[in-house]
Order: sequence, then C-alpha cells, then structure tokens
Amino acid sequence: MARGWGRSEEDQGAEKEQASEERTSAEGRRADARREVLIRGLKLSLARIEEQLGKTANPVRRQALEAARAELLERLERP
Repeated sequence: MARGWGRSEEDQGAEKEQASEERTSAEGRRADARREVLIRGLKLSLARIEEQLGKTANPVRRQALEAARAELLERLERP
C-alpha cells in the first residue's frame, strides 16, 4: 500500500482500545442480566417458601422451610 493511504498506528491503537472497551461493557451488561435473573429466581423461591410456611403445621417441615428461607435471604444480601 502506498504511503499515506493506510491507517496510522494511532488510529489502529484507538480502534483496538474502543473495541476492548465495548467488549468489557457488553460483558458487564451480560453479568448484570445474569444477576437480575438469579435475583428474580431467588425472590420467586422465597415467595414459594413463605406460601408453604403459611400452610404447614408439621414442625420438622417448618424447620426445613425456615432454614431454606434463611439461606435464600442470605444469598439475596450478597452483592
């Protein structure tokens, strides 16, 4: 290629940096989306456990449900 017609090294470096930033940004969005899906699932599970706690009188079953509820609440508090 003739001199002056190609892209300069500065342009190439800037393009690589921009592409890297875009990949990082997309990965961050995917991680956020996965986290939101996880949180939604935990909240649905917690709601189901609360519903079951309201219906059961068996002390062993209640104890198991309360342990599961505590674990879900702990997982929801984690960043």
